[in-house]
Amino acid sequence: MRLVAVCSSAVISVLVSFSSALAIDLANLKGETRTEHLSPYGVRELCVVPKKWPGAAYRSEDTGKESTLCGYDFYRFVGICPKYNSTNPGVLLLAPNAKYDKEAIDASDCNVKKMGVKTEAKFKQTITCSYTPSILAYYHMSRILGGVGRVPVAVIRTMDLNVHNQLTTKAVHALRDSTDTIAEGWRKLGQMHLNPGAFPQLVDSTLTQLYGGLSDNVKNEEIYYDVSGRGSYNSRYQRFLKQKPFLKVASSKTVAQLVGSTEFTRVAQDVIQMKDVADMVLIDTLMNQQDRIGNIHYKFYWYSINPSTHRIERSKSDAELVEGQIVVPAEEKRQMAGRPAVVLKEMVLKDNDCGFIKDNMMRAFSVLEKVRHMSYLTYRYFMAFEKSLAHPATKDYFKTEMLFTDKDYRSLQDNARKAKEILTGTCRTGQLKFDLDLETYLPGARPPVTPCNI
Repeated sequence: MRLVAVCSSAVISVLVSFSSALAIDLANLKGETRTEHLSPYGVRELCVVPKKWPGAAYRSEDTGKESTLCGYDFYRFVGICPKYNSTNPGVLLLAPNAKYDKEAIDASDCNVKKMGVKTEAKFKQTITCSYTPSILAYYHMSRILGGVGRVPVAVIRTMDLNVHNQLTTKAVHALRDSTDTIAEGWRKLGQMHLNPGAFPQLVDSTLTQLYGGLSDNVKNEEIYYDVSGRGSYNSRYQRFLKQKPFLKVASSKTVAQLVGSTEFTRVAQDVIQMKDVADMVLIDTLMNQQDRIGNIHYKFYWYSINPSTHRIERSKSDAELVEGQIVVPAEEKRQMAGRPAVVLKEMVLKDNDCGFIKDNMMRAFSVLEKVRHMSYLTYRYFMAFEKSLAHPATKDYFKTEMLFTDKDYRSLQDNARKAKEILTGTCRTGQLKFDLDLETYLPGARPPVTPCNI
C-alpha cells in the first residue's frame, strides 16, 4: 500500500450541496496534516489532523497520537472489525497478536474478547446518537478548557464505501436477532449502502467514501461508578446528582470542611475528583451531551510532591481496585518513599460522540446551576473562550476544523452564554468557591486571586 502525507497551513473545509442536504468535498479538507491511504479498490482514503486552537492546553503526547491515528492503514498491520457492543456502530482497529494476525482478524466473526486482541482506535460516524463533529470537538474543547476530562485524541478519517459495506454486512448478520440500538444502527448503515446519496451526513460528495471521527482508544480504564452510580438508563442523571462526588461539588462547605484537612495527601483525591466532576458538567453543558452518565471512566495515577522542586508530579500506576480497596504494587510504593504521594483516580471521558444532535441533559437538569466548587484555571480558560465565540474566526474554526454546521455553532454559543451567566452569577454572590486547583494545597502555597470578571 502507498502512504502519502501532505502538510498544509491552510484549512478550507467546503461543503457542497447534495441531495437536498450537505456533503463534504474531501479535496478541500487540509487541516494541519493530510494523509492518504489507498484502499484495495483504488480509493484514496483520507486522514486529516484538524488545526489546533491557539493557546489551548494540548498535551505533549497529543501530536504523536494524532500521527499514530493517521498512520493506521486499514489494509496493513491493523485488523478491522465492526463494533457489536454498546450503543453506536463503529469500526474497531485491532492490534494483531501471536494467535491472530491481520488476515485472521479480518476473516473472523469479530469476537474481540475471544481473540484477545487490543482495540487501538475507534472509527465512528453520524448515525443514531453518534455525531462526527462531537467526536472531533470534544478533543479540542477539552484542551481549550485546560485539559478537562482527559479526552482522547481524535482526527477526521474516511473509509472506502466498498470496504465499509463488507463490515456492515458482517455486523448485520452477527446482530440479526438483536433489537438493541446498535443493531438498529448497523441496519440503518445497511440502508445507507443501498442509497448513499440519501445520507450526505455520512458520505463524501463523490459517493465513494464514508467519513467520521477516528479516536484513540483508552486502555485499562474502569467504569467510574463512584461518580455515575449504578441503575437504570432512564434515571441516570437523577442518580448522578445523588452520588457523593456531585454532592460535594454542590456543597456550600469548603474542601477543608468536607475533607477535614488541607494536607496534600489527604485532600488530593477529593480535589481531583471534585474538579473532574465540575469540569465534566461544564464541558457537557457546552457540548449538548445526551449520553454521559454510564460513559465515565477512570485510571489510577500517582500524585506526588517533588522534594527538590516542590512541584506536583504525576505518573502512571498499576494499582488495582480489589474488593473496594486500592492495591498498589510494592515497587511503586518503594519508588515513592520519602515524598508526599498518593494514588488516586483520574476521570477519563472517552466516549464523546453523542453531542449536539440530542438533548442537553446537563441543562435539562440545571446541573451547572448547582455547582458550588470549580477550578479557577478551568473558569479562566472558559471565560476566555466564551469571549472568542463572537468572532467570525472562531466560527470559521469550528466549521472548517470540527465540521460544525451553523446550527451546531449557534448551540455552542447559546450554551456558553448560559454557562457564563450561571458561573459569573454564583461567583459574584459568593456561592462559587475556586478551591479545586491542587497546586493551592502545596505546603506554603498562597491563596490565589480569583476575580469573577476576567
